[in-house]
Amino acid sequence: MDVDGDFADDEGDGVVEGALQGEGHGLGLPERRDGRSTNTSRQSARIPSNDDSIRSKVNTILDVIQLQGMDLISFLDALSWGDEACSSDVNIGRKRSTFLKDPRLHNILTRWAKPPRKKDSHRKRAEGAQDTMRLFVQDQLMGTLENELSTLKTLFSSDKDDVSEAGLTSARVQESVDEICTKAPTLWCLIRRLCYSTKQEVTNSHKNPSVVSIQLVTIYMGFNSIVLVIVALALYSRSHHYNRFQKMFAIYFKFCGLTARGFDVLHALGLTMSHRWACKAVGTMSKSAMDEVTQLIKLFAWLLSYDNINIPFRVFSQRLDNQGEFGNGTAATVYIKRSAKRLPESENESLRKQRAGGLGNPIDAPFIMKLALKDQGITRPFLVYHVLRILLETPDFDLGSYPGRESTLLRPPTPLNQLPCGPRHITLQYLLGTVDTPEASYEDNSQLIQEWLKQLELNSPEKQQEIGLNHILPWIGDQLTTDRLRNLAKFRAEDCNSFERLEWMIPVAGLLHLMMAYGNSLHKQYLGTGKGRGLSQAFDLLNRKNLGTSSTKGPFYHDLKEVLYVVAEAHIRELWLLVGGTTELTQLRTRTPRELVELASKIVSDYASGRALDTELKKKKHRDYFLCNAISWNRDILMYITLDQAIKYGDVGLVECSLSSLAFRFVGGKNGKYTVEVLELLQGLHREWTPAVKDLIREQCWLVNFTGKPTDFLPIDMAQEHNIKDIKVTHRSEGPNVDWDYLKKLHPAIHTIRAVTTHVNTEFKTLARGKKHTIPRREFDIQTLQNSYQASNIYTYTPKRKPASKDDRVKDLLKIGAEKLLKTKVLERWVDHRSFLRSEDQLWSESESISSESEGEGRE
Repeated sequence: MDVDGDFADDEGDGVVEGALQGEGHGLGLPERRDGRSTNTSRQSARIPSNDDSIRSKVNTILDVIQLQGMDLISFLDALSWGDEACSSDVNIGRKRSTFLKDPRLHNILTRWAKPPRKKDSHRKRAEGAQDTMRLFVQDQLMGTLENELSTLKTLFSSDKDDVSEAGLTSARVQESVDEICTKAPTLWCLIRRLCYSTKQEVTNSHKNPSVVSIQLVTIYMGFNSIVLVIVALALYSRSHHYNRFQKMFAIYFKFCGLTARGFDVLHALGLTMSHRWACKAVGTMSKSAMDEVTQLIKLFAWLLSYDNINIPFRVFSQRLDNQGEFGNGTAATVYIKRSAKRLPESENESLRKQRAGGLGNPIDAPFIMKLALKDQGITRPFLVYHVLRILLETPDFDLGSYPGRESTLLRPPTPLNQLPCGPRHITLQYLLGTVDTPEASYEDNSQLIQEWLKQLELNSPEKQQEIGLNHILPWIGDQLTTDRLRNLAKFRAEDCNSFERLEWMIPVAGLLHLMMAYGNSLHKQYLGTGKGRGLSQAFDLLNRKNLGTSSTKGPFYHDLKEVLYVVAEAHIRELWLLVGGTTELTQLRTRTPRELVELASKIVSDYASGRALDTELKKKKHRDYFLCNAISWNRDILMYITLDQAIKYGDVGLVECSLSSLAFRFVGGKNGKYTVEVLELLQGLHREWTPAVKDLIREQCWLVNFTGKPTDFLPIDMAQEHNIKDIKVTHRSEGPNVDWDYLKKLHPAIHTIRAVTTHVNTEFKTLARGKKHTIPRREFDIQTLQNSYQASNIYTYTPKRKPASKDDRVKDLLKIGAEKLLKTKVLERWVDHRSFLRSEDQLWSESESISSESEGEGRE
């Protein structure tokens, strides 16, 4: 029985009071220290004065204790479980329990540690039990902290070889802090008092740790993060097995560019694992990532893209056998959409039959013309919407206060075929090991195919036969990559089986490079001179001298795309003023949503269509070249914006509807390489691919989404460019003396490194400034161009108005391209190039191949 907890004190003042009631037996009491007799003390206790009543009782009790042959410390020791008899006595237990649970005990202990000073006294404060209580508190605190730390071991422990993405990103700041608060409250309060003063409790609301929804870090780390780091350091110093956070920080700092010397300092402080550990972990992470992707490709549909990469290799000391170089290699990435359906194995045979039939039925010019006419009607609502959107996003229009802003007429048209988004549809990507084989020749591409299949454990004869007979794998790249793969299949057309003939592969050109070719075509078509009203004049007004010459390298396309949007908005705003019959865009706020849509449709019909351009061109001798150029520009740039926005929002149906106009543009602009790419896409979609393969190309091979957000779709070849950028960043973090073998081992780990970096940035709120650079407002740029167009009356018909230079006379590439398709042999050359003998043999063993060759020679 627990005496202290099960008995209550209901009998007055207890043992001492009973002893006082038993006096009067004639016992001789000893003298007190102050010289008074105990009898006098007892007399004063019986008739106490108001001031001395408590003191008299205390003296009396002390005398009774002494009378019993004990001193105060012996009495307290006996009362506090000093011996077995006192511990088991029921009466003593009740009094002891009452004493220990009394709230006044806290005040008593406080005065023992720090006795009060007498009023108006200048004497030194009494020492009390400071030393004893300090040792007692330390012992108790250490024991409590020891027990609490032991409860946190599982939270901070980590398996020795666990450097997987799940393991490195399992450490959660808020969850860890919550567990520390629950399992180690004393430790939490101790660190809280050390790191957070009472003054901060009142004045510093930003770092207030009592707020559950606290932002841990904005400019500096918050209190919760500090506690977490202190606890992590304490446990890591006790045992290197408690290293979950140290592992995470080691990977994060290493691949964020921290130098090896800085790494050593952080390791000495216990914040990270050692630099040596981080280097060794790369191999484990790489193997783990490759094991993961090889398992996933067995379960889900997947595709692959690759592109060339240039990496400078540096050395500390140059020697004849140790020279720096500028390496040329190739990087590849596997993309997996877990929500996509895998094609059935029978689809491989169906595709071979469909291809065989499609080869004899190529698309022709009339087909493309009919398709373009159909696509034009489908895309027109999107052109009208983008004209309307430019007005709605204008600061002067102020959509937020526009009365009709909730009208459904102001919403974008229903997408034709929008890809799903959300967490379930996030695309997974895994980098393969980069190799030092450039895709400079057909032989290089043949080696790369074998290399990628080898890394994915698909290069065995059994796997090759399975791929050749049962699988269809899209391979995405830029124009050079797809052209080499397509021609490589042509060279192997008479090989012994479908795997060697690459019949299982579908090369698909990436949309980023397609858009780059589109942008360069617009640049070439509308560049003109500084005296005209084309892009050259816009580059001069906007001080973009670097855009005067077309390029496919560096940030040229990014800068060009920004200017294309600015010039487009300047033209459309000017048209809104003209068609709306106003001098300011704010005056259009009085129009109803329906009236605005009608005005936008009128702008497209009269100033941004092929029909309006033909009307102006028919005036011949009275032709206004400035107006013709502007109409042609509006039509072409709206088509470009429509395609670009379709890519951004994942509307692959609208992307498909843009292919026919792209064919005209590339033919008219003499871009033969991308003409072939567009024709191959049209041929596949309308002649050679089965319905299932068409869906595969549309839904998986054009766009990916790594966030699940509806506005974050991007072309696969753009994702590959981002991966190449990450490869170069990790290469710089490694420093000199890195070779291709190490990069091949390192790059599959980038998948995990990227996940750890994102996880740490999210947990510690280092992304407060965002992952993207802030784009300066372009309002001043747009207004500058609009003023120029307004001053030149570019949309006011002026007969016989001609530019000073013939370079400012814009050619209608769409019309030229349509005429060339009808009158020239562009399509015939394309058909001839892809028409060749294809074997249908399926010989998979060496003996079968030899036998087949012998039979062929006998027949000859």
